[in-house]
Amino acid sequence: MGEIRKLVTETEFKEFVDIVANAYPGILANTPHEKQKFKEFLISKQQDDSAVDFFGLFRDQKLIAGMRIHYYEMNLFGNKVSIGGVGLVAVDLLRKKEQAAKKLIEQFLQIFKEKGVHQVALYPFRPDFYKNMGFGYGSSIYQYLLEPASFPKGPSKQHLHYVNEEDMELLSFCYNRVVESRHGMFYKTAHEWKALFKNTENRIVAFRKNQKVQGYLVFTFQKQSETNFMLNKIVIKEFIYETPEALLELSTFLNSQADQVQRIEWNTQDENVRFFVNDARNGSSDLIPSVYHPSATAGVGLMYRIIHVKGFMQQISQRFSNVPDLKWKLYVKDSFFPENQGEYIFQVKDGLLEVIDFGIVEVEVKIDITELSSLLMGVITLKELYMYSKVEISDPTFLPVLNSIFTVLDKPVCTTAF
Repeated sequence: MGEIRKLVTETEFKEFVDIVANAYPGILANTPHEKQKFKEFLISKQQDDSAVDFFGLFRDQKLIAGMRIHYYEMNLFGNKVSIGGVGLVAVDLLRKKEQAAKKLIEQFLQIFKEKGVHQVALYPFRPDFYKNMGFGYGSSIYQYLLEPASFPKGPSKQHLHYVNEEDMELLSFCYNRVVESRHGMFYKTAHEWKALFKNTENRIVAFRKNQKVQGYLVFTFQKQSETNFMLNKIVIKEFIYETPEALLELSTFLNSQADQVQRIEWNTQDENVRFFVNDARNGSSDLIPSVYHPSATAGVGLMYRIIHVKGFMQQISQRFSNVPDLKWKLYVKDSFFPENQGEYIFQVKDGLLEVIDFGIVEVEVKIDITELSSLLMGVITLKELYMYSKVEISDPTFLPVLNSIFTVLDKPVCTTAF
């Protein structure tokens, strides 16, 4: 079986780095110098960042796999709640197909269950792998490759300024206000704010008015040719705005870069960006039948998982103020984390949701934890899941009522990478 515990010694971190170098050769060069730097980075991160820990799976006192876990806070339908994250899951090449990753993820879920946290999230190296572990899809991301002239040009850039680490507090106030208005967004940790400014490739421009930052843009340059230094691309790393005025001035700044860059890469979970820009096409001359012009490339990434159904439902009990009264039974299948599996009776009455122990119900719903996690986060509607045969309803005439109970106005947005 083995033992899973927190990495402590320098030797353990060195062994973990060796495993990571083989598991992710695309992100870590297999050289003594690069591995030494990465080891020092991981050790300092665990020591200095209270929101991160590294765990390893040991068999016969030897490290065979490891992971990094994160302690985050997020906006869940207007409430600030804790959420767990996991990344850098890596298994020794000689120990693949021995359920090492499964053991790590089981422990990850248990760690946060014991902390009273009701949901976790991750970025999958393979979505199907984690879907089988009960993780459901989050919102899709859209990658636009836009000409600078596609960004609307406003009347002014007078409120734009370069910012540095001294402005971190003003930036954080702005970011936190946006988080408080957007379901799904994670609060930045102190370490993440420091890393934002520590990266010398980052350029940061902010909209500041009346001593208050109301939006900012983090971007880098990326060269597009080895022989022509004038061919560059801007890559937007973070685009935060809380007012139309801030957005328009930052857009005007991007519009004015046409003499230096050919395209601007914007990765966003906003499905409606095409209504903001003047030309959403990505430069391709192809057509999608019948006459659709290629614009954004869509991708699946962040996945959510509920690890305590009853607790999660109680956590969002205030969300049901505008839905009809109903008493229903929910059957949840969770083969990967069986303690989460079972049946629950819920009642919405006078706009409040309650978990009750017994009672006559009007309808029964059966669903897997994978789809339930996406449904309760507001990524997809019950009506869509029913059409896809991902949910069973004992009496389909209740579908409209059930759909109204679970439908939310805004899909979750997450700009945090981990």
